[in-house]
Amino acid sequence: MRVAIDGKCLLPPRAGIARYLEGLLGGLEAIAPADLAVELLQPNRARRTLPWVAWDLRRASARGFDALHCPFYYPPPAPRCPVTVAVHDLLVLEHPEWFRPRLGNTLRLMIPSGARRADLVITGSRCVADDLVAVCGVARERIRLIGYGLDHRRFAPPAAEQVSATRATLGLDRPYLLQVGALEPRRGVDLAIAAVAALRDRRPELELVVVGEQRAPVAALDASPFWLRRLGRVDDAALPALYAGAEAVLAPSRGEGFDFPVLEALACGALVAASDIAVHVEHFAAGVELFESGDSDALAAALARVLDDRERAARLRAGGPALARAFRWDEAARRHVAAWREVAGR
Repeated sequence: MRVAIDGKCLLPPRAGIARYLEGLLGGLEAIAPADLAVELLQPNRARRTLPWVAWDLRRASARGFDALHCPFYYPPPAPRCPVTVAVHDLLVLEHPEWFRPRLGNTLRLMIPSGARRADLVITGSRCVADDLVAVCGVARERIRLIGYGLDHRRFAPPAAEQVSATRATLGLDRPYLLQVGALEPRRGVDLAIAAVAALRDRRPELELVVVGEQRAPVAALDASPFWLRRLGRVDDAALPALYAGAEAVLAPSRGEGFDFPVLEALACGALVAASDIAVHVEHFAAGVELFESGDSDALAAALARVLDDRERAARLRAGGPALARAFRWDEAARRHVAAWREVAGR
């Protein structure tokens, strides 16, 4: 069986979808079905996503593949082979104000029609599957719920020496709270700043460390407090020690299709305070301290609970790696292969 996969998302600038596709490809390599040949399709020059999908992928679909898998929300029009498409969230339909107009307009146009045209739609969260039915009109029998995975060799509790070395390299010599992910309004860094400002009345030694590139203006960052450290993009190799060395990891996002930094932090034994958005509740409720989304006072209270209660904190830290072990890319790959066999009639 020959399967083509759109690999454009692996090229810079990379986002969370690259995490998904990297993991899926690693899972496929691990299970290595004897009858499966995968071809990764990528542009050989700079190419915007819409023309790449609508023209290049459509043309590639005529090359005799048994299936084409599209990781980025929408498939080409009138493909020449069966198509599966991954829809990770419908935030652009539910909250268009969070997105740049050009990108938002394209996705709002393409996602609903593409999801209805695809032979199967793959998503990683039950709440997103429900939205696909309610918002996009996709028949539920054409949706496959396939969970995400994690590279457990990379993300695991690090040795104390690794934590100390990473902190020294990055100049983190004070207790810190950590937020990881691209900076944009929906990700809630404004809530993190307000919550840490409140906590510093009792814990003036705390810093807030933010990892991730800025994708959109965030008013709260225009006049950053002196105790905010912005590290920008950090190599993946440093993340486990950063997670484990934090007093707590903050996940204050107002909306996600999943949240890889939460999963990574849990796998590394970190203490996590997460907003009670649907995907956090669905996937991580047993391993994080939840707080009401959009409420900085609630985040500050959640942090105070786990920082002041050593028994509670120890229980959450111990349970994180066990919860994370359920997320496996080899299992996700097996289920993707089953979906491709289904659409290919194999």
